[in-house]
Amino acid sequence: MKSLVQLYQEHQGKVSDKWEIYLAEYDRIFSGFRSQPIRMLEIGIQNGGSLEIWTEYFRNARIFIGCDINPACSRLSYEDPRVKVVIGDANAEVTAAQILGHSPAFDLIIDDGSHVSSDIVKSFAFYFRHLEQGGVFVAEDLHCSYWQDFEGGLYHPYSSLAFFKRLVDVINHEHWGIDRERKELVRGFSEQYQTQFDEAQLAQIHSIEFFNSVCVVRKKTARANVLGDRIVAGRSDQVVPGLQALSGSSLAQPQSANPWTAMDRAPDEAWEQLAHTAAQRGSRIESLAQALAQKESQLSDLSREAGEKEG
Repeated sequence: MKSLVQLYQEHQGKVSDKWEIYLAEYDRIFSGFRSQPIRMLEIGIQNGGSLEIWTEYFRNARIFIGCDINPACSRLSYEDPRVKVVIGDANAEVTAAQILGHSPAFDLIIDDGSHVSSDIVKSFAFYFRHLEQGGVFVAEDLHCSYWQDFEGGLYHPYSSLAFFKRLVDVINHEHWGIDRERKELVRGFSEQYQTQFDEAQLAQIHSIEFFNSVCVVRKKTARANVLGDRIVAGRSDQVVPGLQALSGSSLAQPQSANPWTAMDRAPDEAWEQLAHTAAQRGSRIESLAQALAQKESQLSDLSREAGEKEG
């Protein structure tokens, strides 16, 4: 079978725009799906060329759905009947209904849409629940997460990359050592972007992988994502004795007294709130200072008038 790089090099149809590193990494990430009857959703299709290439890459796929908010994409046509194009905002209820009308679940989802942080977070919150077990969700062009025009910045607490980095902690939920649900960790994103995260779905995040500008999220059953029992093999323990006794044990370290764990919000989110509160208080102090200056001026005038009357 030809590699994805080869297919792009030979492609003569509709234009597709991908960065070089994506193609090399996708060959590795998608290799296990190539012969499978997958269902694929791509959010953001531009000129539509990627859908043509995916049909060559995944020859046994059942359906390819491309969604784009640009109405000009309605002019795109495909000879392959497996390709369906939906026009609209993927996060809008009416558009999502059309997408799910073609296929209620997917094995591969690629978000190559607006690249705006709020859209990326909302798309993940909604479509990850429609990803099959063993499926892969890919968010592309996350370099935009560093740019202000895309609701980002290197230290922006609610950028798309900040969100995916937060999911790394979600994976390790059983080690937090406090009684807190996974969705509480992403509550700030829920509030910021008016979206909801399902606890059961967050428990099915198996792994988070990053490479330049891309995040890859794999989904498996919640049971497949826990650390499990400790397995100790062998009999000779000349260096560190006693490990055999730990076989079958679990890992638990209560952390309710740890101030870095017991915080209500992540420091970056808390800082934003504190900065906002400080700005409000600063404005209030300035107003009070101006009012005080006016009162002092009035007292000075009254004192001068009293002195003139006594004279």
